[in-house]
Amino acid sequence: MKVSKRISVYISIVSLFAISCNNDDDQVLTPSNLVDVGNHKLYTETAGDGEHTLVFESGLGDNYESWFKLLGLAETHQVIAYNRAGYEPSETATNERSIIQLAADLHQVILSKSKNNQVILVGHSLGGAVVRYYTVQHPEMVEGIVFVDPSHEDFEVMTQEQEDDMVHFFKGEGLFQIANEAEQFIENFQVLDQLSTLPNVPVVVLTSIKDREGEDEERWISAHATLGDNLTNFTHITTENSGHYIQVEEPQLVIDAIGAVLE
Repeated sequence: MKVSKRISVYISIVSLFAISCNNDDDQVLTPSNLVDVGNHKLYTETAGDGEHTLVFESGLGDNYESWFKLLGLAETHQVIAYNRAGYEPSETATNERSIIQLAADLHQVILSKSKNNQVILVGHSLGGAVVRYYTVQHPEMVEGIVFVDPSHEDFEVMTQEQEDDMVHFFKGEGLFQIANEAEQFIENFQVLDQLSTLPNVPVVVLTSIKDREGEDEERWISAHATLGDNLTNFTHITTENSGHYIQVEEPQLVIDAIGAVLE
């Protein structure tokens, strides 16, 4: 099957999942748990204790291991990482996998596992869209946000044909959990386009420009900058030292961003 340039970029990004899960860190998490979110159960890893709870939301095609280099933060904070529905050993969901449903699942994970009344959300790529929607719906639950090269509707314009090609590719590869999320991309962007601005909590946005240039770079930076609209504590950082997986290639930058939110 011939895929468009835009779809090939998404496919290339998802292929980095194998890289994100390879690590040589010796951090060990506490035993996993299954969280019942209604009609399916999600695999979670929870570690640490403290006055702050960090919740990691992964990108398309990634499980909790994409955050492995940051899980050492459990030495001083509670850390919650989990696999969305369909990412084994989480159970498969029977409902559509738009950011609305993904945020509903996230809410149940937080209610079930967080030891604190509010959490710091750290979202990568598609996960950035999920935590953005979640924060607008549940502002009382969110202490701050770190966006790691998040998806954004002002940049990622997609036709139905392009979405269909991407979904067809993932299904052909047997990656049904990814296909189920990918087939909601256009709907996700429509939801985000109508979403109100974020509540006034500390926010840091990390934007990778390593693999972007010219107008593409300018539009990516500009889209991410809009996340700071109406916020009094907003920091936008661009990096040329890491690609889309900043948390894998440049984990200290994400750790520093979390520290800035907590200041």
